[in-house]
Amino acid sequence: MKPVAYALVFLILLGFTSQAQDTYNVTRVNGKVTNVKTGKPIKPGDALKSSDQVKFENFDAYVISINQKMGRYMLKLNPPQQPAKDPKLTATVKDIALVTKRRSLMSARFNPDEKEVTDLKNYFGSDKFSIIGDNVDVALNGAKYPLSDNNFIVFRYKVGETIVSKMIGFEQQTLKIEKDKILSSKTGSISGNEVPELSVYLYEKSTRSNEEITKLTLVFVDKETLRNEFITILPILKRQKMDDEAIKKYLIEYYYDFYGATDSKTIDAFAAEVVKQPAK
Repeated sequence: MKPVAYALVFLILLGFTSQAQDTYNVTRVNGKVTNVKTGKPIKPGDALKSSDQVKFENFDAYVISINQKMGRYMLKLNPPQQPAKDPKLTATVKDIALVTKRRSLMSARFNPDEKEVTDLKNYFGSDKFSIIGDNVDVALNGAKYPLSDNNFIVFRYKVGETIVSKMIGFEQQTLKIEKDKILSSKTGSISGNEVPELSVYLYEKSTRSNEEITKLTLVFVDKETLRNEFITILPILKRQKMDDEAIKKYLIEYYYDFYGATDSKTIDAFAAEVVKQPAK
């Protein structure tokens, strides 16, 4: 083969290699992550190539992204098993892109047509449960959870080193879970939006007896931050010619992938609202 032909074949192969690279559309960044080539912090709306190098400020930082095949990925470093004096915080995107699929969680827990909860353990789960915004109302089955001044739901968790047992307010058969009342107590307040190792109890006042239902991590998700995250995702989905119903379903799947379980009615209504808003 002549040198010119060799050069032509090389250029064609180079073109194929370039096209074959995955593109990761950034939808959320936790902490500070920098694109090594540009030296600029990565932000939602950026696009990363699989060959790009990224630098994390620490092992808690991460990037959430969607590739051109609509796969959902987390870019995150695994901390070393042994503490290192000078840990490596730089990596190539393709080496740390971890696809996330938690559709089994969604199929088991997503039921926006459920009028009342008959199983609080299944509703909250035993891992992470998130609340979108500052509150959520949970309608309970009266036969299974008869709420009254004598029977009610209690959340038990720590504020600092103090164990707090807090009765959850209700109206008739509807629990009123409110962020301000959970994060604050007479002994102090919880910083941040996460309450780890929270136990849910059914309490009977007259006998002072209680029954543990489940234990979980409770997280409050800022509504406007989530809205902006979903808005960042919308153009990616619309380029795929997805209709509104398919977009809503994708947004809900995305939420379950990266935020965990939540109230079905809330996420269903929230995703539908985002999808219907006029394009900017």
